[in-house]
Amino acid sequence: MIASDLKTSDTEPETGGAFRAADSDGSFDRFERIAAEFGTPFYLYDAAKIERQIETLSSLLPVSASPRLLYSFKSNPLPSVAAEMKSGGCEADLTSAGEIAAAVEAGFDLSTALYGGPGKSLEELLFAVGSGIRHFSVESEHDLATLRSAAAEHEATVKGLLRINPLEAPRAKLSMSGVASQFGFEEEELRSRGREILERAGDAVSIVGVHVYWGTQIGDPGALLDCFSRTVKIAEKLSVELGFALDIVNFGGGFPWPYSHVGEGPDLSPLREGLERLHAESGLAGDAEWWFESGRYLAAPSGTLVARVMDVKVSKDEKRYLVLDTGIHHLGGMAGLGRIPRFSIDLEVSPGRRSNPTSVYDVVGQLCTPLDCIGRRIEIPTLEIGDLVAIPNTGAYGPTASVSGFLSRPSPAEVLHRDGEILAVHRLNTGHSCLQ
Repeated sequence: MIASDLKTSDTEPETGGAFRAADSDGSFDRFERIAAEFGTPFYLYDAAKIERQIETLSSLLPVSASPRLLYSFKSNPLPSVAAEMKSGGCEADLTSAGEIAAAVEAGFDLSTALYGGPGKSLEELLFAVGSGIRHFSVESEHDLATLRSAAAEHEATVKGLLRINPLEAPRAKLSMSGVASQFGFEEEELRSRGREILERAGDAVSIVGVHVYWGTQIGDPGALLDCFSRTVKIAEKLSVELGFALDIVNFGGGFPWPYSHVGEGPDLSPLREGLERLHAESGLAGDAEWWFESGRYLAAPSGTLVARVMDVKVSKDEKRYLVLDTGIHHLGGMAGLGRIPRFSIDLEVSPGRRSNPTSVYDVVGQLCTPLDCIGRRIEIPTLEIGDLVAIPNTGAYGPTASVSGFLSRPSPAEVLHRDGEILAVHRLNTGHSCLQ
C-alpha cells in the first residue's frame, strides 16, 4: 500500500456533450500530483464508486432468491479493484488462469467462483480444478467431456451449468445468445439429444443448472426482465426434459453503463419489483439460487483515464489533431476487434481551459497507424501542449481490452484511491518472455 494524501472534493459530472469542465479545480490538482509521481497516461479508480455500484445493483436483486452477484474479471482483472469487489460481497466470474491468479491475489474463495468460456483446454481445466474451482459453465459436448477428464484426474466432483444459446435473440448492443455463436449449447440440440449429451458428464460432473448470457449493454429494465423471464422458462423446461436438478440459474448480466462518456446508466430500479415478481411466479426455478454477473456496471464508473496533450497539429484543409499520450493501446473497448469508441468519447478539461475558445479536433494517440483515433471532430476548448485531459467511465475494458502490445509502449499506471488516499498502484506487464 502506498500512503498518499490527495484529498479533494469529488462530485459526479453532469451528462453532456463532447467535452466537460472538470468537476472542480481539486480533481485536476489530484491528476497533476499523480502524474508527477507515476507519469501519464494513468487510470484512476475510485473505490467509493465501486462500493456504490455494488450496493445499487445488489439492491435490485430478489432477496427471496438468495441471489449471488459475480464480478466478471474480464472487465477489469486488476487485483486491487477486484479486492474491492470481494469486500462488497461479490463472487468471482473467471475465464483464464491469469484471472484465477488475480482472484487469488484479491482474496476470493475459489470454491464459490464460476469458471467459463469457450474452447477450454484440458490443461487449463486441470489448473482450475486444482486451484479449487468447483463451478463451471459448460459450453459444448466436448467441453463437458474435457471437464469430466480434468475432474476425474483430480478425483474431484465438480458442478456444471449448461450454458444455453437460446432460439431467440435479445435487445442488446452486442447479442451473445439467440444468434449464431461460439457460446453455449444450442437450445434445440439439447432438446433433441440432451440426455445423450449429459451422459458425457459421468460421475465427475454434476449438472446443477443453466447459464444464459443474453448480451452486453441491454438497454432498459424491460428488456432485461424479458431476458431473465425467458431464462427461467428455458431452465425449467430443460431441467424437466433432461432430468437434471435445477439448483442454480445463472442469468448472466447485460446491465448497461456508458463507456468513455460522462453520465450514468438508465434507471434500473424497476428491476427490483420485476425480479421479485418473476421469482414468486417461477416453478422449479423458484427453488434455485439465482446468480447474476456484472463487470461493466460495477467497474466502469470508478475509472477515469487521464492523459497529457503531446502535440497539436494542423493538417490539410485546416484539420486539427490533438495528439495524446494514450490511444487504442490503452483505451480499449475491444479496439482490436473494431469496437474503438471513436466519434463518441467525452473529454473533461481543466477549469483553467474552460473559458478558451473552442476548437474541433480529431483526438489521436502515438501509435504509427491512422487507426489510433479515439475521437473524431470533438469540439472542446482550445488546449495547449502539456495540458491534461480526462476520459470518464473507463473503469471497465481498459488496458486488458486494448492492443497493448502494439509499438511496445508501456502500459499506463493504474491507481486505486478512496477519498483521495492512494491505496494501490499497478502497471500491466508487456513485452516478450524468453521460452528457450
